[in-house]
Amino acid sequence: MGNSPPQKTDPTVDSRTVNQITCPNCKHSFPAHRAPRINYRGGEDAEYTCPECATRSTHQPPETYIERPPAIVDHSLQTDEEGLTTARLFFEGGAWLQFRQASRGWVREEMFDEQGKETASLKAEIRKDTCRLPTDYLIREVQRYPTYTTTGLRIQRPHIAAVLLHDYS
Repeated sequence: MGNSPPQKTDPTVDSRTVNQITCPNCKHSFPAHRAPRINYRGGEDAEYTCPECATRSTHQPPETYIERPPAIVDHSLQTDEEGLTTARLFFEGGAWLQFRQASRGWVREEMFDEQGKETASLKAEIRKDTCRLPTDYLIREVQRYPTYTTTGLRIQRPHIAAVLLHDYS
């Protein structure tokens, strides 16, 4: 996938000290593999999100393999007989995340495991007047999801991580 650095598997490399990043905003230092989100741009550029203050900064690409969650493999859009839209993202392994427009104007974010059992349901926005269409939430998720590390997904999107990372150690 285009958002992963070249994999280096040298057993003598200690990933805790390779690619120490210092946040330009809060001065917190962290190893690359602890960044909640890494956007690998290829070449000599990668954008890291600081685990302390969420500031993004550009540094050299990680020197070690960065563990990523299962990939998005497909999406779908459906409109029911009431004209309400449901936008779904499907992940490797069969689980899916959906953004479902409710009849009262809210959009629900719902996570389903590979057996189709709903594991989480929450309002996509806290305030009803800021709710957007399910397709807007789907697009936002498609854009940010590939930058998550498994650590970042566990911290920032725990309801998704609980389903997708259950087989990870």
